[in-house]
This record gives sequence, C-alpha cells and structure tokens, in this order.
Amino acid sequence: MSQWAGEHAVILINATLPTDRKRLTIAHELGHLVLHSQYVDLDVEEQANCFAGEFLMPPQVIEPQLTNLTLGKLSDLKTEWGVSMQAIFERAYRMGKATADERQKFYRQMNSRGWKTREPGSDLLAPERPELAISVGRQLDQSGLTRSEIQHLLGTRDEQASPFYAPRHGTLRAV
Repeated sequence: MSQWAGEHAVILINATLPTDRKRLTIAHELGHLVLHSQYVDLDVEEQANCFAGEFLMPPQVIEPQLTNLTLGKLSDLKTEWGVSMQAIFERAYRMGKATADERQKFYRQMNSRGWKTREPGSDLLAPERPELAISVGRQLDQSGLTRSEIQHLLGTRDEQASPFYAPRHGTLRAV
C-alpha cells in the first residue's frame, strides 16, 4: 500500500516478503505515488507494474539478456537484477522477448515446482539497506552542528525518533 501523508510518501509492505519481491513491490508502490497522486484511471495496477519494470530493469540494459529464458538462466538473472524470476520473465514478455505460449509454459513450470510465491535463491539476495539518509546524517554529525540543530534539520525531537541519526557518542544505523 502507498499513499501521500501530507508532503510525505508512505509505503507499507509485508516485511516477511523475500528481498526479490520487496524490491518489485516497493517499485510498484513508488509507481503509484509518482503516477497516481493526481490522476487515477482504470489501468493503475498495470501502469504501476510497467513503472516498476522500467525502474528496476531498464530495457536498454536488460534486453540483450532476455534470450533463451530457461529456469537456470532466469535464476542467474535474478541474482544479477535482484528481482524474482517471475518479474524478469514478465519484463521479457512485455518487451516482446517471450511469447504467450512461452509465458504459459513458464508459469506451469513455476507452479509445478511450488515456486509461485517463494522462488529458490530468494534468501541469498541481500536485503536493501538505505544509504543516502545515513550518509546525510553522518555528514551533519561531522559538520559540527549541535545535536539540537541536527534534530531540527531531520525533523525529530530525539534520537529515538530518527532512524538515521545517533549522536557522536553513538553510531548511525539503518532501518
């Protein structure tokens, strides 16, 4: 789920999803935030899916890799791109690199192996770790600003309210 809360974008996802599914879900929800904050039509889900595919798998980069899409090759591409084999195959299909028959065969293979919701190798993908906010917090901390000034800039009242800042005697941490 995603929505705007005033000036802040909020995305809620199932924390138990594997990394490959989280990445696509977050990109999909980002698509809703970008595309549908002012205008909504009947194809919002399709539009958000297309946005996610373009965002995570740009056609000019991934297209040469979308040939001979065996399960083994899809598994290798999953490791490289950090998204599910299903997302990669759907990207290939939408780009005209796979036929409807090939798509149907692919989903039969996935279902017969029990890989519809949890694919092999998903647990090997490292979870996303936000770096920009931590880097900004670190720079602010090293700039000589006081704790109060940094908290004001971050819009927080105390360290507990900010996942990106801990004072000089502490450490910066990711959420």
